[in-house]
Amino acid sequence: MTRVVGFGLLASAFAPMVALLAVVRFDALGRASWVILAVCGGAVVLLAAVLRSVAGIQARTIDCQSVRRADERVLAFTSSYVVPLVVALFGESDTPTLVATSALVALMATIYVRAGLYHLNPTLALAGYRLYEVTATNGTVTMVLTKEWQHLRQQGPLVCRYVGDDVAIHRKERP
Repeated sequence: MTRVVGFGLLASAFAPMVALLAVVRFDALGRASWVILAVCGGAVVLLAAVLRSVAGIQARTIDCQSVRRADERVLAFTSSYVVPLVVALFGESDTPTLVATSALVALMATIYVRAGLYHLNPTLALAGYRLYEVTATNGTVTMVLTKEWQHLRQQGPLVCRYVGDDVAIHRKERP
């Protein structure tokens, strides 16, 4: 299940950038732009399905020692979108520019997966998720995504569902 969640998070993390690239190069890509935009829309739908499926992952409790907001990390990741967009905007409408842009996106996606950066997902931020860095009493640090608008409690138990080794999603349990 965590692999499916990871794939959904990967696809949706890059959907906004790829959609922007398709719009920027709409004339050069022609009908392929519509296909790319449809795939990006599909990635967002996949994300919604993935978030619903998170309930099927075994819940674990983190005994929190400290909690701090970490949304700036998502903004930093999103700012890396600038490089492929600049190449696409200011490069010629030719094969080398398309190859360079694709290579940059592939490199970013590889780093995203290899480093387990699933929590750095701008689509989740747009959907209202906030990112917190939670340090457990045993010293383990976990990145927690939640839709809670109130700050998470600094100390005490926090029930989460892990989607990676050090990435979890917290949902307020319904009574």
